Amino acid sequence: MRNFTAFLITGLLFTAHSYGQTKGTPSADTAIKIKNLKEVVVESRPPVRMKGDTVEYNASQYKTRDNAVVEDLLKKLPGVKVDQSGNIIAQGETVGKILVDGKEFFGNDPAIATKNLPADMVDKIQVLDKMSDQEEFTGIDDGNKVKTINIVTKKDRKRGYFGNVSAGAGPDGKYEGGININSFAGQQQFSVLFKANNVNKSGFSASELIRMLSSNPELFNNLPAAAIAELSKMKGVHINSDDPAERAELTRPTGLNNTQYGGVNYNNDWSDALKLRSSYFYNRFTSANRYNYNRHYQLPDTVYKYLQQGRSLQANINHQVNTSLDVKFNKYNSLKISPAFNSSTTELSSLRDYTSTTVDGKQLLNAGMQQLTSHTANNNFTADVLYRHRFHKPGRTISMTVTPQYLQLKNSSLNVSRNQYINLHAEDTLDQAIAGNSTTYSLNNKLIYTEQLSRHTALRLTEQLNVSKGDYEQLARNYNHADGTYSLPDFRYSDRYENTIIRNVSDVSIAGNYKRLNYTVGVSLENSTQEARSDDRQYALSGSYNTFLPHLYARYRFAKTRHLRMQYVSQVSLPGISQLRPIEDISDPLYIRKGTPGLRQAVNHEVSLAYLSNNMYRSTFTNIQLRLSTTHHQFTDGYTTDSAGKQIISPVNANGYYSGSLHGEYSFPLMGNGSSLTMGTQLAYNRFPSYFNAMADMIRQWTVTPDLNLNYYPVNSLTINLRGNASWSKRSSEFNKASDQQYWFFNYALETIATLPWSMSMEAGIDCYTTTGLNAAYNNTVALLNTALIKDIGGRYALRLEARDLLNQNNSFNRISRNGYTEDRQNVVQGRYYMLSLIYKVRNFKKQPPIN
Repeated sequence: MRNFTAFLITGLLFTAHSYGQTKGTPSADTAIKIKNLKEVVVESRPPVRMKGDTVEYNASQYKTRDNAVVEDLLKKLPGVKVDQSGNIIAQGETVGKILVDGKEFFGNDPAIATKNLPADMVDKIQVLDKMSDQEEFTGIDDGNKVKTINIVTKKDRKRGYFGNVSAGAGPDGKYEGGININSFAGQQQFSVLFKANNVNKSGFSASELIRMLSSNPELFNNLPAAAIAELSKMKGVHINSDDPAERAELTRPTGLNNTQYGGVNYNNDWSDALKLRSSYFYNRFTSANRYNYNRHYQLPDTVYKYLQQGRSLQANINHQVNTSLDVKFNKYNSLKISPAFNSSTTELSSLRDYTSTTVDGKQLLNAGMQQLTSHTANNNFTADVLYRHRFHKPGRTISMTVTPQYLQLKNSSLNVSRNQYINLHAEDTLDQAIAGNSTTYSLNNKLIYTEQLSRHTALRLTEQLNVSKGDYEQLARNYNHADGTYSLPDFRYSDRYENTIIRNVSDVSIAGNYKRLNYTVGVSLENSTQEARSDDRQYALSGSYNTFLPHLYARYRFAKTRHLRMQYVSQVSLPGISQLRPIEDISDPLYIRKGTPGLRQAVNHEVSLAYLSNNMYRSTFTNIQLRLSTTHHQFTDGYTTDSAGKQIISPVNANGYYSGSLHGEYSFPLMGNGSSLTMGTQLAYNRFPSYFNAMADMIRQWTVTPDLNLNYYPVNSLTINLRGNASWSKRSSEFNKASDQQYWFFNYALETIATLPWSMSMEAGIDCYTTTGLNAAYNNTVALLNTALIKDIGGRYALRLEARDLLNQNNSFNRISRNGYTEDRQNVVQGRYYMLSLIYKVRNFKKQPPIN
């Protein structure tokens, strides 16, 4: 494989270099015609520059393949990383919003823009920290921003329409195709999108429902365990209910997936006084998966393995509507209304076998099987209503946001399982149907008043009141062999309850604005009450908390292109109702979850330092970030193993949570032709307690992640991109030294794009993954060799012949680490396939008026 790769790259270099030298060279007897041209002004822009707090990339300096999308461009930018799932990391922070010419594109899912918009439309990429509408109105910056990328389109794209229409097919029924048409006319944007494929390309990221729930902790905390479990089965979403600060995370796509998605996006600024943002998005996703999981428990008092293998089939349909109307009545008053609606249905069926053995695998402890089918439907509606008033006195403003939200979730499931407990010579069976229904309402109100105290200082007063109320019922019925129906009530797993959360926050802040220094410092008093009651199960839960939460944000400018930013925040997290209810969840028969009624709220403190520097003359970019945090009364799982080998898992409050990270990267140009090299590394440390069978332990974990990204253009007709990263992890236990471990993950890739004669181009690349330190069956190297040949036909059409994973090596191996165990996972993923596609480039732009 090494020889083949070397030969492939050498061939591309030779062909492209020869073509780059000979193309356009006139012969000796060619008649040379001379024509007088009008004066042309050539503007030279550096690859990267800072404009205030915005980092701006000149897209023309970063070459991409033909028919590339914005995501391909982002991967080449210094300080920007895109992972396998389309998540974007810029300047060490996750990008939460994508704008196109300053306007939202299909709501708040960044992947819809980056995976679908063509890269050749982009003039500049801007990375900035976007404040909320209220903060932008008051002008007081407290650091609560969203990392945002603004795609600035080329000027000629604002006077016509553009896009792509494609259709492709391959052996074994593989297909990919779609349409993407964009019409930009001044301040009006209109986009139509529809795409479909069965080669594991999604075109979008996590469900908008999860994002909406994540923005409202009170609403999320009202959901019961069964509802959270059902939401976690949605496409690409994993919910960690033990850590409220980590609501959702994307996982690497697994399974064999079939996807169809599309929608309409319309934005228009009729004037500065009337602006509209609107979009509708639909997606349908089906996935078939086979998996093998190897979990290794290394507890203070016992060691064993838990192995499971199975298959699953899921289908998800989602509809999203996002709108926003911003009206300015006059220079003193404005109103912005932003409603959003989300509706989803999910079907899941799975079958798995599992066993627990001694660590050497010679003695069987227990074994079982489970067949599970479920159906989930949810509807979520929310609306932000923001009123802003500016007084005649400069700096005096008042603004109010009212946000009603409604969530209805219905779920039904059928759980059939059989379990054997070898050491007890016993077994049990379960054949149970569960039906659940939850309805949650919330109303959030936020009032902000600002007053200019002096030329450089201002006062901000904030009052916030959030009320959330939820009603939930879960009915469990066992199979009745007498009549063949599920008619036998099981009161152990049934419940009807209501939950109410009231949260009030009063905040006083002082803001300073000087030539080099901006700061905001303040303190909040937060009062929270939580009450839940079940008449069926005869329990009542309540909690009341008063907490002082200081905060600080400061930014110091050394120069226009160098600044230092510091932020300190403190926040609280209430326990979710699923963590409080003393009801067992037997979704996994051997790992039973049960709430703990006496949980207290968790309080987190975090401080961060960030240094950004851009040398415009040398075209260098430096980014250094330090983060430190600690959490008091953090929620963590306590494990108890009974005599049958079952684990009872209940959350507990724990102290001793500390984490920190140091991230740095440096980018500099090569050869003066747009080539660049970015090098970086991150050092991270985590310390947290764990509890097993009433024994406490302390876990420490170190992670070092170096990476590099090289964009190299040896000649005009050849682009080479080399990128790689490594991750070293060391995990150690204070009392259980036998569980200590360390392992490496490597990802390295080489991509080349060569322009060939006869209006042709060629792409070739290899993407490698190496794992070490896992179980023997999971340590391997996967090399994905990809190539494509493109023939341009008349400038509007193109034929693309591509081969993915030519060596047919694609596999999905990864490791997760939790309290007391590590688990190595293997899933089915898309293997080798071939595709022949016809692409039509839609381009229609109005010509600029002639220059007199």
